[in-house]
Amino acid sequence: MQVTATSRVDPATAGPSAVPARPTAPGRRRVVAGCVTAAVLFVASVAASLFLGSRSVDPAVVLSVLAGLPSQVMSGDLAAAVAPGAGAGMDEAVVSARVPRTITAIVVGAALAVAGAGLQGATRNPLGDPGLLGLTAGAALGVVLGLALVPTAGPTSVAIFAVIGALAAGMVVVGAGRLGADSGTGLVLAGAAVTAGCTAMTASLVIALPGVLDRFRFWGLGSVARSGAPEITAALPFILLGLALVLAGAASLDALALGDDLARGLGVGPVAGRAVVLGGVVILSGVATALAGPIAFLGLLVPHLLRRLVGVGNRVVLGLSVVIGPVVLLLADTAGRVIAPPGEIAVGVMTVAMGVPFLIAMLRLNRGVSAS
Repeated sequence: MQVTATSRVDPATAGPSAVPARPTAPGRRRVVAGCVTAAVLFVASVAASLFLGSRSVDPAVVLSVLAGLPSQVMSGDLAAAVAPGAGAGMDEAVVSARVPRTITAIVVGAALAVAGAGLQGATRNPLGDPGLLGLTAGAALGVVLGLALVPTAGPTSVAIFAVIGALAAGMVVVGAGRLGADSGTGLVLAGAAVTAGCTAMTASLVIALPGVLDRFRFWGLGSVARSGAPEITAALPFILLGLALVLAGAASLDALALGDDLARGLGVGPVAGRAVVLGGVVILSGVATALAGPIAFLGLLVPHLLRRLVGVGNRVVLGLSVVIGPVVLLLADTAGRVIAPPGEIAVGVMTVAMGVPFLIAMLRLNRGVSAS
């Protein structure tokens, strides 16, 4: 992918292609304040996910259930840690059902937010998002195709199917995007085309295969309520690998923001740097989709929000995305549970409801900046 150097821009309005400036004292204070705020929001959002829902639960019951988790988790029995005991009452059962849901939201939120930040930095495209660039749709198609071929596939196999689908979609998007004169526009258009094609194929297969339909009829909307201990346990190694790859490439992304030629002068290989980050992005996008289904806009919203609050450095944005991604997804899931009790709105629908106004506002702000 051809990349050219850019001039220094205002950090308040800069996108992922902005040149990283050396942190100043006010900048460091913003980062420290952002870290403290992120930690507080994370704790609050986890508490909200466990305490709030269509059924009110006594806080004492929540605390008693949580108090028994560490020993079960340390013993390696995650299934027992997230399942109610034989003599558990209704409140204990509700809390135990919310524990895997909360863990899934944390894992998926971190994966998608980091994937979005890494994708924006590697492609230098402010619209970089696993959903917008076809990775999520490709992962969903990979899962459905895999289940059609291997109906008894376990959680680990499903995660591998999703990663393969995301990788195939990403390769098509990058290849098609290079055909356009404007690489940024080409990527977005190619992503829209791949998303439409994969979504149509996925819908056709799901309708034609009753077994797949029964397994994923709710998963298609995006939900963190369908994954249990086996799925979470199978996904964690992939998620940790993807996070390690993207975070390891953060310094390369800061160098690449200066342009390929200057990055080479700093000892950073553009191809290798992008390959590491994009490899992690593919793994994160695929496994997150396997866990929770297609969830759009989270990877777009979180990095842009962080860049406006703490600056444009990729290391800071990627690090905070690990925390703020779960915060946004936990709050979206909790809101979906309390808006229309006793039913609930799927978290995939809630993120779209949040992301569309954000995307429109971002486009208006960018137009105002370019016109000034």
